[in-house]
Amino acid sequence: MNKNEKFLRIIVADDDMEDIQLVKESLEENHLPVNVVEVESGEALLKMLRGRNDKSIPQLKPHLIIMDINMPKKNGFETLVELKNDKELCAIPVIIFSTSRSQTDIQKAYRLGANCFISKPITSAEWHTTIGKLGRFWIECASLSQ
Repeated sequence: MNKNEKFLRIIVADDDMEDIQLVKESLEENHLPVNVVEVESGEALLKMLRGRNDKSIPQLKPHLIIMDINMPKKNGFETLVELKNDKELCAIPVIIFSTSRSQTDIQKAYRLGANCFISKPITSAEWHTTIGKLGRFWIECASLSQ
């Protein structure tokens, strides 16, 4: 990574460990400079962001949250509402990354403040392409808050 290249901090919130692994592998395959932290629920995500988690995890805010809708304890929509209503967390971009292709879910995500909605790809090649494009956008194009 050269000194002009950005390093992206991402939290992936998903209760499906295979999907988290596909995200991580896709970022790695695309040679993207990222640090990925994973959580299994919206509740765990909020605890981490609010500093009530294991103190061994760095407390820097992420540049990006990639979050599924269907999670235990607190689903993606409920978590999104809390994130966007929290003055300390509301500026963190949130990508809803879901198996859903429902227009109702897509519209709801945007209405609640999601920055993007992506339907999870079917094949691993599609995962690598989609996550690669997503990562490159946030690293190469977007201005990130430190």
